[in-house]
Amino acid sequence: MDNSCMEYVNFIALGCSIVAFLLSLIACARVGKFVRATADTDWETLANLTGDIAALKRTCQTLNNRLNGMNKATIPQEQIIQQMLEHKNVEQIHRGG
Repeated sequence: MDNSCMEYVNFIALGCSIVAFLLSLIACARVGKFVRATADTDWETLANLTGDIAALKRTCQTLNNRLNGMNKATIPQEQIIQQMLEHKNVEQIHRGG
């Protein structure tokens, strides 16, 4: 390898190092901003937020269940009765055997 190729490699490595350093400074600034924003948060506030999130989750699940129920195809009543009769026959065979 000639000397000019190694110079390019060194410049690329230097550029990557500078970019990594700048990105770490940006990350440190964001972490500092987050720490300052949450400095006055106490355990009671955190517990209230956790409870609110749980309530929202239950509400979303209930709504999704309702929507899923609306989208389900209706099964004909004859088919349900037939399945019940088949299930009773299977139970009688297992109990008697």
